[in-house]
Amino acid sequence: MSDINHSNSLLMQEPNQSQMNSTCAECGTDEPWGLSTWCPVCGFYPKLGTCVGQPEFQQETETKPQPQTIWELIPEWGWILAIGTIAAIGLSVGGRFWCSSAAELCLWTLTQASVGLVLFLIGHAIVYLNAVSKSMEFGMMSIFLTPLQIWGPTIRRFPKGAWKLDLAVWGLTLLVGAFAIVGGFDVNSLFKDWGVRKSVNVNLVATIIDQAKEADGDGGAENLEDALNDFAGGSEEEKEKAKQITSSLPKEAALKLIEFDCLLVGYTTFSNGKIDSVLLAASHKKQLVYAGTIYASDVPEEVLNEWQAQLPSLKQSTPFVKINRSATWLKPKITLKVASNGWGETNLRLIKPEFVSLLQEVSVD
Repeated sequence: MSDINHSNSLLMQEPNQSQMNSTCAECGTDEPWGLSTWCPVCGFYPKLGTCVGQPEFQQETETKPQPQTIWELIPEWGWILAIGTIAAIGLSVGGRFWCSSAAELCLWTLTQASVGLVLFLIGHAIVYLNAVSKSMEFGMMSIFLTPLQIWGPTIRRFPKGAWKLDLAVWGLTLLVGAFAIVGGFDVNSLFKDWGVRKSVNVNLVATIIDQAKEADGDGGAENLEDALNDFAGGSEEEKEKAKQITSSLPKEAALKLIEFDCLLVGYTTFSNGKIDSVLLAASHKKQLVYAGTIYASDVPEEVLNEWQAQLPSLKQSTPFVKINRSATWLKPKITLKVASNGWGETNLRLIKPEFVSLLQEVSVD
């Protein structure tokens, strides 16, 4: 009788001992066992020291392949994260070599940095909301004060929710790469030429318009040409002073190119209609005179394409300056800035004029 009572007491103790087991020694789960004496997940029976009743689990644990190389140790989410990061770095390198001007570099940098910041903030905000919902230890300011700690709940659930880390890392890579690799954010470039053409001298434009109005109905095109010629150029005193200053400078400084505002007065074309050269007029001793030629090969492609479409609509029958050559003549509208070593002493032409930039168009209507 005493043996039966002892056996019953042992059976009653087994469920109590199983309930005390907070985790399974085999699979590590913390799921309650209830009145069972084996793990409900893997079927581990402590007294026997083996798993029973879960053949599928046993087969999975026994047949799981072991990594053979270091690459197999990297999980799938790690590969996705690495590929995206490399792509972000490649985008930064590509932007650095693709952009050809400071303005393009600055625009690329700002755009890439903005996209990267948005991606990072989205990932970080989602992680913060997840952390707040899981634990009371995080408050409203935790997203700023403890940015690393709020990632704890998300990282512990890996690989679930790995896309949040992807967003944050990719965004941070784009943001850092924009400034460290592209390196195109030049504050000064914000104030440089962004396609807005500089204006011609205000006094020049005003005087051309005033004298054109006075000439209206009193001689037509010839008086308009006189109005242009009367205004163009500086005074004799200014020319003489500039000559004295130039002669007093060292030879190296005298060779420095000087910039001139010029008017486009005509152009020549090839047999196929493409522009071959453009003819310039500039001010010399208060006279608008023929100043030389710039060939199409020395003009930026975008400017040349613009002229190719615009110049035919500005044709007129006679030139605005005296010139002994044939060309297609233009109304006085398009102005540009050129650089030259100055005026030639014999032919009164600009010495090897080079295109610098377009200026704002003028109107004498």
